[in-house]
Amino acid sequence: MFKRILVPLDGSRFSGQALPYASDIAKRYQAKLIIVRAVPPATVVPSSTATEIGVDPTSARLAVQSARIQDRIHVTRARKYLQQKLRAINKQGIEGACHIAMGDPGKAIVRYSAEKRVDLIVMMTSGKGGLKRAILGSVADEVTRKAGVPVLLVPKQRRRRRRRKDS
Repeated sequence: MFKRILVPLDGSRFSGQALPYASDIAKRYQAKLIIVRAVPPATVVPSSTATEIGVDPTSARLAVQSARIQDRIHVTRARKYLQQKLRAINKQGIEGACHIAMGDPGKAIVRYSAEKRVDLIVMMTSGKGGLKRAILGSVADEVTRKAGVPVLLVPKQRRRRRRRKDS
């Protein structure tokens, strides 16, 4: 039923909580587990706009160079993170792969899932609700609405506080 399962990870400690669910499904169906990290590109004002608002071309070029350096740093960190997760997946005897997708996280995940023809996406919910979610949006919402494949949403597990024994 499931041959390719996609697990988007954002690098937070919570996003990794989706991996055990995806791993169980991958084991059951002998599916390939693909982990992906979407890296939004650094934001830079286009040089034509920079000139219009009074920024000199040299400053604009420096900003672009700085953004490219930041992108490389973010991609390097993401690759290291994904490779660590991939080693853990492989130790469980699950075939896996990892990928870094540049762009807006929701759009990048949907685009990559279509390119790789995944059968299932397993991801964490952000835990945002109500007005905050309506204003900020949700990657999980966007993926669920636009992916065209089943999406298993795993709610964020909150740590429970230990009760102190009063003696």
